[in-house]
Amino acid sequence: MSKLTIEKKLVAKEAFIFIGKSVMTTNEAEMRGVGVIPTQWQNFYQNQLLESIPNKKNETILALYTEYQSDEKGPYTFAIGTKVTNLNEMPNGMKSFSIPEGRYMVFTTRKGPVNEVVIETWQYIWEWSKTNKRAFLTDFELYDERCADPDNAQVDIYISIL
Repeated sequence: MSKLTIEKKLVAKEAFIFIGKSVMTTNEAEMRGVGVIPTQWQNFYQNQLLESIPNKKNETILALYTEYQSDEKGPYTFAIGTKVTNLNEMPNGMKSFSIPEGRYMVFTTRKGPVNEVVIETWQYIWEWSKTNKRAFLTDFELYDERCADPDNAQVDIYISIL
């Protein structure tokens, strides 16, 4: 593996509302190749789900990890969608999440192929988690204009901390 140049910083985030397509999974299933995250991404883009979400705050895509039943070993909800200004309209098959304000450690990936940089940054986060306390409330990946080119993308991963 190449030398990682992952930046991290502590931030406080305001509460926000999110709408997206969600599913339950586990890290074990994802690592064994029987998970649902790749299919969720494929479905999100093929069906242009971002376009179907009303009252978007912006065009930034979020991949949410929430409703943890324990820690990184237990089931959790994974959802892809975006921040919205209100919940007046809810697209069929989607779910809303109210994310409270909180403290996050933000890990910024290096620039590179999106699948590669996100996975290696999560591996870095799992190592970091061995000596740092995660809250296991809501974590999310932020895909903005830096991800316009999937072969040279940069992603921020927000990890909720106590």
